[in-house]
Amino acid sequence: MGTVSLDLPSILDQAAATALHQELRGHATPGAVVHLDGTGVERIGYAGVQLLVSAARTLAARGGDLVLVEPSAALSETLRLC
Repeated sequence: MGTVSLDLPSILDQAAATALHQELRGHATPGAVVHLDGTGVERIGYAGVQLLVSAARTLAARGGDLVLVEPSAALSETLRLC
C-alpha cells in the first residue's frame, strides 16, 4: 500500500497508453493510491481513455484509488464527452 505520482504524457495515444499500462500494473497493489498529473496532456485517444477507466476500476477493486491531478482542458473535455 502506498501513494505514487506519475505524469501523463502530452499525447496519450495507443503507444503511450501501452507504455503507461505497463507502469501502472506495477503500482496496482492493494490499497494503492495513484496520482496522475494531467497538466501536460494535449491530446488523448480512445486507448488513453480506456486505460484511465480500467486503471481506476482496478485500483478501486483492490481498495485503492486513481486521482487525476490538475487535468488539462483537453483531458477534461475528452473525459466529459465520454
